[in-house]
Amino acid sequence: MFTHSTFKTVAFDKEREVHWGSDIDTLQFTTEGLTLTVLREIDSDGQVRGLRVFFPAASAVRYLDEGDLVRYWNSDGFIRSRHVLEVTEGGWADEENDLQGFATERREWLVVTGKGCVSVFAKLEPTIHEHTWRRDA
Repeated sequence: MFTHSTFKTVAFDKEREVHWGSDIDTLQFTTEGLTLTVLREIDSDGQVRGLRVFFPAASAVRYLDEGDLVRYWNSDGFIRSRHVLEVTEGGWADEENDLQGFATERREWLVVTGKGCVSVFAKLEPTIHEHTWRRDA
């Protein structure tokens, strides 16, 4: 059984508002890594502003609705106003270590939106780029 530990994060992305309507638009997991497209906001003319986040050599990914992560949001260790955080304690990696009965060296990341959120195990830091595209009605 997972023993609750303090949840701690480190800001990785630059500070920006995380809109309640933001979401994970696409997720592509390949042998090269994980690429996520984060939809931040849509203009009235269909222009989408967001982020493209790439995790090289990602080894695991988990998608959850923000409602499934309430203990994270309620924690003093959760940094707001960032889309990408590194989880240093109390996250999915600690849950997996507890379930396995031994600690494995993992680096954990959390991509945060107002709707869906993605946890990632990846040893290397992600790259983050501003991204725009058109959304046709």
